[in-house]
Amino acid sequence: MQTVFNFTKSALEALPFTDTQYEVRDIKTPSLILRVNPGGIKTFMFYRRVQYRNLRIKIGRLKEISIEAARQKAIFLNSQIIAGVNPNQVHKEKRQELTFRELYYKYYREHALINTKTPHDSKATIEFHLMPKIGNWKLSDITRQKMKELHLNQGEARGRIQANKVLNIASAVFNFGIREQYYKGQNPCKDIRRFKTISRDRFLNGEELRLFFEALKEEEQIYQDFFMLCLFIGARKTTMLRMKYVDIDFDLKRWRLSETETKNGDVNIHALPDAAVDILRRRSEQNKLSVSPSLYVFPGDGKEGHLVDPKKSFARIKKRMGVYDFRIHDLRRTLGSYMAIGNTSLQIIGKALNHKSQVSTEIYARLCYDPVLEAVNDATNLIMEKASKQLNSVNATPYLVQVSTAFNLAKF
Repeated sequence: MQTVFNFTKSALEALPFTDTQYEVRDIKTPSLILRVNPGGIKTFMFYRRVQYRNLRIKIGRLKEISIEAARQKAIFLNSQIIAGVNPNQVHKEKRQELTFRELYYKYYREHALINTKTPHDSKATIEFHLMPKIGNWKLSDITRQKMKELHLNQGEARGRIQANKVLNIASAVFNFGIREQYYKGQNPCKDIRRFKTISRDRFLNGEELRLFFEALKEEEQIYQDFFMLCLFIGARKTTMLRMKYVDIDFDLKRWRLSETETKNGDVNIHALPDAAVDILRRRSEQNKLSVSPSLYVFPGDGKEGHLVDPKKSFARIKKRMGVYDFRIHDLRRTLGSYMAIGNTSLQIIGKALNHKSQVSTEIYARLCYDPVLEAVNDATNLIMEKASKQLNSVNATPYLVQVSTAFNLAKF
């Protein structure tokens, strides 16, 4: 039987099966062979002598891959060898390479739990948004184009803020893998442009506040108190849920949080207005009389020991209000907004809300409107006064006389 010939589909399919395994070689690509197995399987193989040893690498079965594709693969493997790369070693490393899921859980255990403020929230985000899509992918198979596509799709389906958050966490995971030498490639999230987002400035107006207080009355006391304190203190939801009695100073009317308990990594001190102190004193007294007093202001039955997420209660409140474009975080914005409307300085607002950067507080500048209105009125009055002085001028026009007369009438 001829063992070296030009591979064609008809010629390879016509090769007989025998009691023993045999191989034939392609005349066009000498390193490409076809192995014919007695069991009825024909397999393309790459064959070459490397450093006095026979190197065989499986390319694919005849039924699964075309002759041309097998030739291209053989040429590629040959070029790797010429370049000093061992294809078997590359294949072995590929098999041993971590999947995104495996890398993420290393990141979670070795970094997120130790160095981030909300590791459980980030874990839930990744498990919901990324794991179903790329969790089982080898890291080197996750390209920049793939991450860009995922980011764009999530921006359309889940919103731009959420899409940016997912991409940022994924980028942190890859950076961790590279830094800790779990991954030798590049970060596929690098230089992907994030969506431009607009700072949310939603707060409850006077009528919505009335509806909010009315809707609260039908909730259990623990939820009434929680949402009232969110509004009166302006703390973030997660921080408020973990509020402990030991951190509250009723005499100084302040609530102190250590740097390990805050989002911005600094010690935070929240001022407690009288309305908040009244609620906290009542809850403290009730807690002392409890059979099993809790460390937390808002105790819960779960493993955390405190209330975890009052989203069902908040959904009921919004339904009663008939207002749906409203988030729990907007209660924090409502406090800051009414401070701004009352002409409180941005510095004081930032301190009350424990903003680490003044940039976060600047959104409230647009609400400091009274000084602007007063300045515009002063300028308008000055313009009209200047105009009225021209009435005695021989050059005064009929229109100027009419405007000046209106100004003088408006003063009475």
